[in-house]
Amino acid sequence: METPRSELLATPVRTDADVLARVALIIDDEARRLRALWLFFLDHDGLQNEVVVPIDCIPARPDPQIAGTVCHVVSRLLSGTDAPDGTAIITLSRPGIADLGDADRHWLSALQEGAATYNAPIRMLCLATPGGVRELGPVAAA
Repeated sequence: METPRSELLATPVRTDADVLARVALIIDDEARRLRALWLFFLDHDGLQNEVVVPIDCIPARPDPQIAGTVCHVVSRLLSGTDAPDGTAIITLSRPGIADLGDADRHWLSALQEGAATYNAPIRMLCLATPGGVRELGPVAAA
């Protein structure tokens, strides 16, 4: 049985497991076959904004400028809101299995650099594939 949208949006996302479950609910199997970045926004209580932004047709290997621009937009959007302490979830979707590959690691690095450069409040970086949903890696570089 599918969760009604209003019920889904009224359920807070608090833990890492909650984040992964929410990504799995929002990005269906068909959408996970496409190479895209997805932006989800949470308020300070972990409630998801109804706006989900897919960025389609991204390259397999990241252009650091694209990753930086995404993080800059996240930073600007969340700093300009009436709800302070909001965060974003950035999810990379692509075809294939959920194991991290070389291109995934390049995306992770580019997003980490963009997040650090623009002080983007990112809750989690995720990977969504037909093979499953997982954390892409930590927001901050190790």
